[in-house]
Amino acid sequence: MTALATQQLTELHSQLHTKRLGDDLRRRAAAPELARLTHVLARYHDQIAHGFGAPHPDTARVRDGAHRAAALIKQAEHLLGPPVDTEIPQSALAQKLRAASIALGCGLDLLSTHFAVTPDQATSANARVIAAPDTARSLLRQLSTHTATLGHLTRRTAPPTDQASPLLLTAAVIAHIYSENQTPPPISSVPVHHIPDRIPPQLGESTDQALNGINTSIQRLSNPTSPTSITTWRYLARAAAIICDLNRKTIRQLTHRINDLNEPDHLPAIKQAATSLYHLSLAWKSIVRRWDEQIGHYGHPANGPATDASDLIIRLGRSLHADPAWTPGPRASSRLKPPHEIAPDLAHVAEVAGITLKATEACNHLAAHHHAAINDAATIGALNQQKKYPTHMPRVPASARELSTRYTTAQSEGRQAITTLAQTIHSLAVPPTPAAKDVDLIVRRATANDEQAQQSLAAAGFPTDINTHLQAEQTPPRHSRATPPPIPPSKNHPTR
Repeated sequence: MTALATQQLTELHSQLHTKRLGDDLRRRAAAPELARLTHVLARYHDQIAHGFGAPHPDTARVRDGAHRAAALIKQAEHLLGPPVDTEIPQSALAQKLRAASIALGCGLDLLSTHFAVTPDQATSANARVIAAPDTARSLLRQLSTHTATLGHLTRRTAPPTDQASPLLLTAAVIAHIYSENQTPPPISSVPVHHIPDRIPPQLGESTDQALNGINTSIQRLSNPTSPTSITTWRYLARAAAIICDLNRKTIRQLTHRINDLNEPDHLPAIKQAATSLYHLSLAWKSIVRRWDEQIGHYGHPANGPATDASDLIIRLGRSLHADPAWTPGPRASSRLKPPHEIAPDLAHVAEVAGITLKATEACNHLAAHHHAAINDAATIGALNQQKKYPTHMPRVPASARELSTRYTTAQSEGRQAITTLAQTIHSLAVPPTPAAKDVDLIVRRATANDEQAQQSLAAAGFPTDINTHLQAEQTPPRHSRATPPPIPPSKNHPTR
């Protein structure tokens, strides 16, 4: 019975904003049927408030809510006036309201038959289930939906019956709140967001130690705890360019390894990732060139982010180069490990690509939080202009605006690189591994801050599934790009 009433009221709720329904509600035949349905809902709430004559001791809160809602519904019923006993409803709207009233009324009568009306009657075996707290809460919640629909319908009626709408909507809210289970959940500790301590690179680190150190440096770079300066931002830009170059070489070696393993199906995805990393490397190098045009503020800053970036570079470089003591510099060895030593099989190819993905995300984090760097550069540029032209009004230098544009470009290229790397990892990790969830999370973090993704979330067709937007592939920027150098065949590739 309640399912039949729900069907009728749901159909009316879907037509709330149609002109035809509004015209029907303003006719005289609508108010009596609305009053009839209001009376049935008041009866339901009264029965719940009294526990159907056999109140359960744990339903005091539910019965109190039903009592409060019933009082408001009865006031609304008084405003709507008495129902009219006509054999045939006068409109399609009246017919649906009549059907809902009859179905709900019959359902209530069936429930009442399980309880004793006179002292000499016995209750049925189902009475205890009907009066149980879970049943009472479920029924009250269902009634709150019907009461809300009735309130919205009443709001579109002609005065003065439209004044019943606030009473019904308030009753619906009260019923909904009191139908919730207020049993407090067990108290569990919430882990505090912890920034790990720095792990300095050591000679002879095992693979697990190196991975732990890389993850620590990436996490610390994404959550800096010390203030930055022009010197820091200049150094971090150069560090990001080096990291991207190391990532690009790593993916190139992985491409050779896939060739050696005779897995051509994985080549298109990883080659696309290599192209994206090439463009990302170019973007960071352009930022470095722009920073180099800023006079002063050179050197190695003695603060956390710069040290973390240096640690990350050293570990990424040692995992790629044959020299176990590799450090960046003009005299650093350029001889790379052979592809089979970097990744013995496809599973290790996916693992190494995952490290590259995390390092790329760290660079993208630096690009996304460049505003402090731009403000510092603009302030210094404006002060220099003021010294050179004391009578001129200070303004933001064009160099600062250009630097901001280049950071934005690097962030866009970083999102593209993250997307293509994630596709590569997913194609390699078959069946999906637990690390695939980390990959998806990195992609969501990258695309959540994308302006294009935010615009799609606010599109005219909203709401749609949010995962459709967050997991959408990022289209490459429309500006022209340089063509990356071709990857040489594996057999002729020197591992210098």
